[in-house]
Amino acid sequence: MKISDVKTCFKIADVSWDGKGTKLSFDYLENLKDENGNDLPSSILKENISRVYLIVVDGIIKKIGCSEDKGGMKGTLSIYKDGGVKGRPSIRSFGIWYFLFHAITKGHKIEFYMIYQENFSAKVKGLFGYHNVKNASISPKLLEECCTIDYRSVENNNFPDWNIQEQASDWPTEIKQQHAKIMEESSKKKIAKGRKEAKRA
Repeated sequence: MKISDVKTCFKIADVSWDGKGTKLSFDYLENLKDENGNDLPSSILKENISRVYLIVVDGIIKKIGCSEDKGGMKGTLSIYKDGGVKGRPSIRSFGIWYFLFHAITKGHKIEFYMIYQENFSAKVKGLFGYHNVKNASISPKLLEECCTIDYRSVENNNFPDWNIQEQASDWPTEIKQQHAKIMEESSKKKIAKGRKEAKRA
């Protein structure tokens, strides 16, 4: 599906690479506008609101995702800058970075778009009755599900190419091998650190 067919999203960033190393840069737009052309504060990218992100390559939606990261959209996307290679990333996080990195090194244009659902006032049950909550929100999973339903309705019931888990597909062999290597190196570092701490004790 082309991003131009979506009516509820707005662009938030371009992806760039300096040609060195494996870390990507996310160039967030300075003047954000929602899908209706209304100005948005840049702070919306750090707000913990119900949100979905769309990864777009050459104008085509490659992934629909969501997150409840307290750091907002910027916190959600930060793992994709390097795939978490210095820690113990999930294969999903590493795999999406891998797709991004190999796409940009081949000269493809990568953009991030956002869809969000405004928070609202609601009466929420406690132990003894209702509480008036002024900043309630729906689950981002529900928002993601609705976006996915719309996507599949015009794409022969298929998911976006990079929604690997939703397709119940396996990750490419190269990604699995590199991810396993990262996890092994992380385990070795953890063991080495434990030995050093034991010697100090």
